[in-house]
Amino acid sequence: MKFYDRKKEFDALQRVCNLKGFRVVVITGRRRIGKTRLVLEFLGQKNFEYIFVPMHKTKEIFLQDIASERKIPEFQKVADLFRYLFETRDHIFVDEFQNFYDMDKSIYSDIQQLIDEFRHREKKCCVFISGSSYSLMNRIFVDHAHPLYGRADAMMELGPLDLVTVAEIMTDIGMKDHRELIKYYSVFGGVPKYYDLIEASGIRPFEETAQSFFFDVHMPLLKDEGRNVLVTEFSGEYRTYFSILEAIASGKNTVAEINSVLEGRTGKAARYLDILRKEYNVVVRETPILEDPGKSRRGIYAIRDPFLHFWFSYIKRYDAYFEQGRTDELLNVFLRSFDTYVGFSFERIIKEFLTENRRILPFEPYRMGRQWGTIIGAPKGKNTYEIDILVLNEDMSKMLLMECKWRDLGIKDAKKVFQVLKEKAGYLGLKEGTEIHFGLCARQINGKNDLLKEGVFVLDLEDMGEVLSRHEHRSELTLE
Repeated sequence: MKFYDRKKEFDALQRVCNLKGFRVVVITGRRRIGKTRLVLEFLGQKNFEYIFVPMHKTKEIFLQDIASERKIPEFQKVADLFRYLFETRDHIFVDEFQNFYDMDKSIYSDIQQLIDEFRHREKKCCVFISGSSYSLMNRIFVDHAHPLYGRADAMMELGPLDLVTVAEIMTDIGMKDHRELIKYYSVFGGVPKYYDLIEASGIRPFEETAQSFFFDVHMPLLKDEGRNVLVTEFSGEYRTYFSILEAIASGKNTVAEINSVLEGRTGKAARYLDILRKEYNVVVRETPILEDPGKSRRGIYAIRDPFLHFWFSYIKRYDAYFEQGRTDELLNVFLRSFDTYVGFSFERIIKEFLTENRRILPFEPYRMGRQWGTIIGAPKGKNTYEIDILVLNEDMSKMLLMECKWRDLGIKDAKKVFQVLKEKAGYLGLKEGTEIHFGLCARQINGKNDLLKEGVFVLDLEDMGEVLSRHEHRSELTLE
């Protein structure tokens, strides 16, 4: 698969490389996000040395393998290898750097001393260091107590590709149906490697791809992917973290609900969730957009990565089915419920789309997100409300209330949604004079012109497709 849309990252790497002297660039990001491809594409035809640090190998075997594979002298110490590289190379790429942690942690002190020495000598060299363990890479380079603290000239967390770029990828590999685009993006997000696998296996409706990748009785390509991504990150406590993530994926997203799955260990959920947020970067805490996130007690938790959300929803949750070979039953569970699953993801995708294409909104947005709360005076059981997306301008004098529906709507159903949104606006306690807009996003909206005449902001897949097509070919990088 060709290389897509990392221009901002390329520019950042180039700025560091243009600096004089000895420079260190650290690149982190989850497995398969494209860290290695990014650096190799950037280095291109430059003369560079590539060093991969494997798991579960001794220093001795590592050094022997490097000498054999890279055709360089064999050294007895890792520090001597890096001294040689720093002396003789202008560009060095060290991949999966966190694996030195298990090989021999003292290697980091040795490398720190070498970095300090070569910086003092102003040796011209750019060292790229990448790692897939978010927690370990941060511990190595951000922890004050670690020898490599402060040694990185730049740290880059490589994120997923955006919807525009994924739409271009899907078009290039032969899928132009925007319904299918949303299905694929709701599961695979913007992780490049998954689209590489999709291209290699042949493009087809998502349900067929899912059967091959997850529910094939003989060789499901990605059935163990979630476990592979997270087990080494979580280490010995992975069962507890997996239980929490499975609970979140099933809809138990408050601290109290998550506590209920921790075998009676009351109060532990908050601590584990804090670690999942800050140390592992796997979950995110969301609060109503109209409340101060630091003070709000309405916080709920979500899994950041769309693929991991899917994996905990349909794979980890049904381990027993796989063990018993009941993949046909599980496939039927997936087929019956997947539209509902996409419906939950559709809200997130629309929010991302609007963030990237804010000019189509009726006013300049300052922030946007979900809003929920209590209806004062309503009877219990009917005393809560939720707005899928609430868009605010900077001084909150303008608001757009939006509902997202992953289904086809006729004009009658659309107007019903419009009326419900008007009712919800009354629960917000808005200041007099607030300019209120209403919006509806759906798979397909019939009678859009009538709604537009009433001042409703409407967006369906046809509209999204037109916007996405304007960005076509924006994302490919031309490499000299």
